[in-house]
Amino acid sequence: MRQQAQAFESIEEKSSGTARGWLIALLLALASIASQFDRVVLNLTVEPVKAEFGLDDTGFGMLQGVAFGIFYTLCSMPIGRLADRYPRKVIMGGFLALFSLFSMASGLSRTYWQLFLTRVGVGVGEASVTPASLSMLSDLFPPDRLGRAVSIFFLSAPFGIGLAFIGGGSLIEWLETSALLHGGLLDGLKPWQAAFIIVGFPGLLLVPFLFLVREPKRQGPGADEPLSIRQVLAIVSARKAALIPMFAGFSMVTLVSYAYNIWAPALFIRVYGWSAAEIGLGFGLIMLLCGTGGTFCAGWLSDRLTRKGHSDAQLTVAAAGFVGCGLFGALAPLMPNAQLALLLLAPAMFLSCMPFPCAGTALQLIIPNRARGQVTALYITIITLVGLGVGPMVIGLMTDHVFREPADIRYSLSIIVGLATPVMVLLLLLARKPYRLLRRMQDQSISD
Repeated sequence: MRQQAQAFESIEEKSSGTARGWLIALLLALASIASQFDRVVLNLTVEPVKAEFGLDDTGFGMLQGVAFGIFYTLCSMPIGRLADRYPRKVIMGGFLALFSLFSMASGLSRTYWQLFLTRVGVGVGEASVTPASLSMLSDLFPPDRLGRAVSIFFLSAPFGIGLAFIGGGSLIEWLETSALLHGGLLDGLKPWQAAFIIVGFPGLLLVPFLFLVREPKRQGPGADEPLSIRQVLAIVSARKAALIPMFAGFSMVTLVSYAYNIWAPALFIRVYGWSAAEIGLGFGLIMLLCGTGGTFCAGWLSDRLTRKGHSDAQLTVAAAGFVGCGLFGALAPLMPNAQLALLLLAPAMFLSCMPFPCAGTALQLIIPNRARGQVTALYITIITLVGLGVGPMVIGLMTDHVFREPADIRYSLSIIVGLATPVMVLLLLLARKPYRLLRRMQDQSISD
């Protein structure tokens, strides 16, 4: 009875703190948006960066896939463990300052290896964002409202990417004629360098607000004491029947997402002859409207199905949405003109964003409190190794060594997206049964 009362008090506390919870969710989303701006600016400057350092597509892909991606993944686990043991607001604030400073430092790079090392620093800093944020949100919202809260956080990705494409493309075009680079504050820098300094600065403004947030009280099973590494590994092992296909399946989602986010500017420049500003506006509006719509729709729909008793709602919504993403996403780069390509990219981006809040929510609902940061970090590590560490480089290698013509990147994109989709859907279908069992076990541990 006492444990039931404590569980009821926990839910009641979450409900009473909803307003504060939404404010914290918004602040966490803003921190994530700051990270998206940095990544998109590099994607928009693919051609001038390649020209500056004499790179091919493979060398450029290494900046995102190896420098950022590998070190992002290597640091996710230790930072996730810090988030399970210490105040998460401190973890978030400190690493937000770190990646903002390294983002600005990217603009001061004079050699390829200097730029490579600054991207390593950005990856280390940004590794804190998702594990710490999802852990905080799981202590602020009950299970039937967690999907929407997580979707608000993940809205930061398409919203930030869309806004960054629109603003970043215009910023680079404006910097080409700006007095700032000719006797002004940023004198002597090239437009792509100045862009990094400008987009890195806003993240520093958010740091004081994160430090001032009241740390949410840890709640639910496993909230009392930090867990040893052996205990966390035992938790993962006991859930491997669900986690292995989930991690592998959601890796395909990340692969498709990064494929388009990184190579879409090159696709429209090489195939359709668009400028950075045109790409920024066209692709940016799609991400801003369709990407955010898909992310919010997934959170709302998974919460609705959860209230109706579907314990595997998140996996069902993610798999169903991604089927359409594969169809539209594989056809889009093959279109004869940019307008038709954008027309197909709109539903593709809506559906491609649906799995992200579903994955984040699904993990929090089957993992004990003090292991959430670490298991989320393990999830981030795996999907990033596949999606960012492998995806961009494979597309670059295919374009350079299989098709050989830069404009043939359209075929590389189409093949990768078309192959990844059925693999993802099959894996999530395999995860549904063991996931439902884990949800029942988790709910039972709360009520006992």
